[in-house]
Amino acid sequence: MVPARPARHTSQIAELQLSPELELLLTCARRDLSAESVQRARELRDQPLDWDRLIEQAQLHGLLPLLHWHGTRSIALDCPQEIGQRLEDRFRANVARSLLMAQELFKIVELLGSCGIPVVPFKGPVLAESLYGDAALRECVDLDILLRARDVPEAIRVLVSAGYDAPKKLDANQQNAFVATQYEYPLLTPVGTLVELQWRIVPRYFSLALPEELYWSRLESLTICGRETKSLSCEDLLLLLSFHGSKHGWERLIWLADVGELVASKPHLDWVYVLEQARRAGGLRMVLLAALLANRLLGTPMPSVLGQPLARERTVARIANSVCRNLVSGEEPSYTKSQLYLLSLRERWQDRLGYVVRFTCTATPKEWELIGFPPHLSFLYVFLRLLRGLRKALSLARNTAARVMEGKV
Repeated sequence: MVPARPARHTSQIAELQLSPELELLLTCARRDLSAESVQRARELRDQPLDWDRLIEQAQLHGLLPLLHWHGTRSIALDCPQEIGQRLEDRFRANVARSLLMAQELFKIVELLGSCGIPVVPFKGPVLAESLYGDAALRECVDLDILLRARDVPEAIRVLVSAGYDAPKKLDANQQNAFVATQYEYPLLTPVGTLVELQWRIVPRYFSLALPEELYWSRLESLTICGRETKSLSCEDLLLLLSFHGSKHGWERLIWLADVGELVASKPHLDWVYVLEQARRAGGLRMVLLAALLANRLLGTPMPSVLGQPLARERTVARIANSVCRNLVSGEEPSYTKSQLYLLSLRERWQDRLGYVVRFTCTATPKEWELIGFPPHLSFLYVFLRLLRGLRKALSLARNTAARVMEGKV
């Protein structure tokens, strides 16, 4: 049973130039609505709404289940019959999909566990039920399984032997290199559901020093769909959700809704531990950004312990403003802006430098697909990576110069 949340209001977003559709989505991006939120949602409901745009944005941000949930209850959306039917059909489909994915999840957990491979279900149905109290309130696109890096090759072998498909066809040397430098390995179930085996939350080149034993030593028991499983502690989950959302620029509101639900439902969350581990990992700005965005966009209470860190890390407020502008405009940042954003997230110069060096020099399957070097020449992939990066940089420079010249004309 999910505990009652403190009231969360929407007054923090009044300064943004939001469309009524986006503001309605932000208001619905939580499990429980305060009286103030219900009133504001009804005011937005009574405005002329672009229903197609509302559905499109809800789908883009993963908020269709919550929009349907509140729209058929406290808000009572008076939408066209066709729109209402689309929402109902999508909600029912998500309910069925969530049940099937939960079954598939426990099948994988039991299969790997029987082979002596400990795993932790991460996100997906576990996140949906633990945070929202109902797996139907959050869309589950894929299944995320957390495991130790040393167990990845054996886990892949076990699942492939059981009928799962590995889209990445890697030989033994490439697989070892992949585990050493990347963070997740995709597999497909016999019916086509994506399963991602994860041993890090971000690739190694991201230079985020979060030791895996940190969260493996703090696992908790959790009952999902009547079955007990292991899960991350709420503090470690907050760290990983903050790193994941920040890595992707918080481009989907459901990721921020997850943070909001976690913070709102855990009033005794150990923020001192969270901040200390974030500092050690070099991800303090990411945690502060997650909390600030959840407060500004979803009205999630801001813990007082974050006041001093936010005052010291003034860059976080500027990053949050940029994220909010992108959200309102719907603009997708360019490659250059995305890279500058990722660099601005790091508070330590050595992490920024480490990211640049590792990102530039770490070979990926894209290089392996271009040329099949024998194992004793695998070091040449670094040079191939550098050449590809140089080619992309020159292309970006040419395009930028062309736009500048056009502007002058």
